[in-house]
Amino acid sequence: MIRLVEPSVSCFEQIKPGLMEIKRNQTPYDIHAVERLLEYMDKDFEGYMDYLERCRSPKQPEGRVPSTTLLLYDDNRFIGVYGIRHYLNEHLKVQGGHIAYQIIPSERQKGYVKAGLKLVLGWCRKNLNLTEVLLFCNAKNIASDRAMTSVMEEVGGRREPDHIVDGVLERGVWIKTPDL
Repeated sequence: MIRLVEPSVSCFEQIKPGLMEIKRNQTPYDIHAVERLLEYMDKDFEGYMDYLERCRSPKQPEGRVPSTTLLLYDDNRFIGVYGIRHYLNEHLKVQGGHIAYQIIPSERQKGYVKAGLKLVLGWCRKNLNLTEVLLFCNAKNIASDRAMTSVMEEVGGRREPDHIVDGVLERGVWIKTPDL
């Protein structure tokens, strides 16, 4: 069964092999939430839990918004990470959006991005009262573009015009969240 789980100290040993796989196979599309996990992996995971608590706080440094990190599991197997920004600031409206995700390399191309994204959409509706969310990806990240477009077409939404940010062509979609 595919499910979302909030990180905890008790899950650290279970997710460590997947994090090591990501570390060995880094890409230009790696997300901030995974970078932070990798940073804390060799330190103390309790420090990471404190970091996550600070990220969820409404009080953020200028330019940042509150965010939540969720882990994707299939039964008891760690599959990936979803980073959810609680609302958009001006920067996130053109790059970043509400949701970022990363699946461990050995589990890619198995439908987990779409399945996890659908769960995250429900989480966003229930916990943040969002009726739609914005996602972006680098236009060269064809798999991500395909996945977010597929979910948008399935559940509803609209495509944003492609645009360039810092010399990178970005693609974006608004995706509706499910009614409760």
